[in-house]
Amino acid sequence: MTPPNLHELSDNTALSRGWLYAHKIHPTSELVDTRCDKCGRGSVVPSGGFDVDLEGGSKFPDILLCGAHPFLLVSERVMADWHKSGINTFDAHSVRVISVKSAKAPLTRAPQYFRIEITGRCSVNSKASQMTISRQCSKCGRGYIDRDNHNPFAIAAGSWDGSPLFRDLKLLPRVSFCAQVVADLAMDKKHTNFQFKPAVLA
Repeated sequence: MTPPNLHELSDNTALSRGWLYAHKIHPTSELVDTRCDKCGRGSVVPSGGFDVDLEGGSKFPDILLCGAHPFLLVSERVMADWHKSGINTFDAHSVRVISVKSAKAPLTRAPQYFRIEITGRCSVNSKASQMTISRQCSKCGRGYIDRDNHNPFAIAAGSWDGSPLFRDLKLLPRVSFCAQVVADLAMDKKHTNFQFKPAVLA
């Protein structure tokens, strides 16, 4: 059997030009404290939706870098295309653009965005991914991760649940992974500012 093509999914803002990004968020939902009571790692984040201020470019992308927190933010167009294609392993929360620091990108043209919380699951093989984890908390499992970004993430064999969108909630809760169908759809529908890096099964 041929191994499936898997990818790390992210925005491409740092390697392209002209895209706006969310530099500040304003919670519109209850705040949740994810900090570990043993090591203190974690943060206080909105439980659902929030508003954003945009800056740094002149074009609205389909996947929006969030500088305040590493959330996965996509346009309504992307979410609709995902649903039509049966890609639905996620929960979505409204993200409204309330200001844009660009004369070339009026607020009236801002798309509706959504915060995507992926429900598909996997486990990342830290050794095969050539990751070094130091000071790992015995309670929450968080630690300081050192990794060469040129090496692909390795998904532990048998851990991926087959979902088109998936994450390792314990080790890398903010890193998004996807199957080839998501990358193919982004190319077919011309979803802007997406980046897909190969991931492997190990």
